[in-house]
Amino acid sequence: MKKIFALVIAALPLFSLAQEKDIYDTAAEKMCQYLSKHTEVKINSQKDAEAFFSQAFLETCMPMVDRLLVKEGLASFDQQGGELIGRKVGIKLAVMCPKYLEIMRPVINDQLQKDDDTETGTIKGTVIQLLQDGYTYLKLKTSDGAQKRVVWLTAFDGAENFNNDAQKLLNKRVELKWKSGQLYYFKSKSFAIEKIITSLKVI
Repeated sequence: MKKIFALVIAALPLFSLAQEKDIYDTAAEKMCQYLSKHTEVKINSQKDAEAFFSQAFLETCMPMVDRLLVKEGLASFDQQGGELIGRKVGIKLAVMCPKYLEIMRPVINDQLQKDDDTETGTIKGTVIQLLQDGYTYLKLKTSDGAQKRVVWLTAFDGAENFNNDAQKLLNKRVELKWKSGQLYYFKSKSFAIEKIITSLKVI
């Protein structure tokens, strides 16, 4: 179950395009209900989160694992199948479950802070475009006319103001901080370094 948790963290595009309701929507809804009911659980580390999400997955998603396997055309729930299913449930959770983001926030921030080798920076500019293609991208235009692209991948300071309607950011002048990170692109089956937002405020 550790692989399930790892992929839930790795796949957090906050505004994935919604599809018609299917078994993944049901699985994510049940997971969200479980997370929201267990408010007594304290998450202070990746180990805490891993244990909590593994237990949540076992209790809510395993009863419907046969349907999830059929959805993916898989014959058995092995490591590869678990990774695929965990990633897709995680994407759904990131879009529709505020409790999930609340739980993950300290873990993600801790991971970002521990990586001292990555590049960081600040951008001030006007949000001119929101793109959704596997991940969620913001395109900014700076005062010198340059265009910068950043990725909205994880919960960050200021995200709570726009989680339900990212379109509110369009034409807003913002100051954001970013940290470089390596993302995997499933379409091209390749990795690329992107600027990942770590905080954002309207100025």
